[in-house]
Amino acid sequence: MNKVLQHMMNIRTHRILAATLSVAFMLIAKAQDPLPVPVMPISNFAPPATPDSVAQGTTEEDGTAVATVPWGEQIRTRLDSFAAEANRAPYHVGISVFDLTDDIPVWGYNAHKVMRPASTQKVFTAITALSTLGVKHEFKTRSYYTGSIAADGTLQGDIYVVGDFDPMYSHTDLKELARAIRDLGVKRVSGKIFGDASMKHADLYGNGWCWDDVPSKYEPYLCALMVERGRVYPNFGSYSKDASFHPAAHFAYALGQELKNLGITGVSAAVVPYGTKDYPGGGQNFHTKARTVEEVMQRMLKNSDNLHAEAVFFKIANAAAGKRASWKDGAKQVEAVLRRAGVSLDGIEVADGSGVSLYNYVTPDAQVAMLRYAYKTPSIYQPFLAALPIAGVDGTLDERMQSGPAYRNVHAKTGTLEGVIALAGYATASNGHQLAFSILINGTLSSKAARAYQDRICQALAQ
Repeated sequence: MNKVLQHMMNIRTHRILAATLSVAFMLIAKAQDPLPVPVMPISNFAPPATPDSVAQGTTEEDGTAVATVPWGEQIRTRLDSFAAEANRAPYHVGISVFDLTDDIPVWGYNAHKVMRPASTQKVFTAITALSTLGVKHEFKTRSYYTGSIAADGTLQGDIYVVGDFDPMYSHTDLKELARAIRDLGVKRVSGKIFGDASMKHADLYGNGWCWDDVPSKYEPYLCALMVERGRVYPNFGSYSKDASFHPAAHFAYALGQELKNLGITGVSAAVVPYGTKDYPGGGQNFHTKARTVEEVMQRMLKNSDNLHAEAVFFKIANAAAGKRASWKDGAKQVEAVLRRAGVSLDGIEVADGSGVSLYNYVTPDAQVAMLRYAYKTPSIYQPFLAALPIAGVDGTLDERMQSGPAYRNVHAKTGTLEGVIALAGYATASNGHQLAFSILINGTLSSKAARAYQDRICQALAQ
């Protein structure tokens, strides 16, 4: 009997041991399984609050101090709700927020993800231009004549107008140039009028632009010599769809017409012939029209003018590479400033200066790094900030954030392409700190909803 009991006890012991080992192996296996990856990290940046980052305290009526939540915790709590909202959205969102006053990152969501910037690409162009050219650098349209002017008022030579991609050259400027020729005593031109557009390469459209949108208000001709944005003389109301049309040749033609209106003629009382040709040198400079980078940048940023942005972009390229500068020359200069701002170029693509190209790619962190670089350089920051649209006041933000703490507070560049809504700039927080931010939205079918989402984030930043 004792042997039977002993046998039964041994069987029970083995069963308990087997069960125990089974549970142990399950726990070990479970511990070795990889942790589940969350749908999207929230509050990528969560640095500890510094003394300056603590929100202002409040007091009870008896003067007793009430504990306050550090500002950094407040803002991250508010922004976490936007990350949760983005997780549920059908579009893609990337956000980066940086405290410029404390010089620390505040919060990010997909901040390192590569996305299309639309017109916030102009932030890169503007900061690069201010860094490499300076605010007073000029776009100069120079005019020369070759040969000599005879006693009877005949110009025995040619007229050359050398373009420098002034996007603001107007009909008024053209009339001024025609009068300058008359004031030389010229009554007749025996030669030709040439437009020199060799400042940039010959391509009239941007890299990666949609062919079915050109030429248009938003995708205009890109030529170093144009009058009234390259539209058709004399009323400049539209763009020519003729494949043989060239803005520089048309400039020369329009100048010839203005000379004719002043009574200056060519052979057989006809307007002088015109065309395009590089200025050979050796002539007499008799007129120069100049505009500064600062003047051009105002409309480039406030109104998001693509022609102005491309003019600045090719001015950057030309300053580095000389005649017939390409978009690649401009891209190299932008990339150099990005590196100076501490940006890794992995995933960054610079294809044009305006953001029209579908080949541009950036990250929210890269945009914020450039905004930080500008902020730390007063010669860049002051003119750049002055040219940015102001929430509820002017430019492309005049009808957005017209109330609340973001009103008159946020200074930022907007961006719009099919499926892309972007916003990047500066805001002042409730603790007085200056913030830089980038909010990129790709793949949206509702521009209105995307802008409203961005505006609510800006209100939270300024709150």
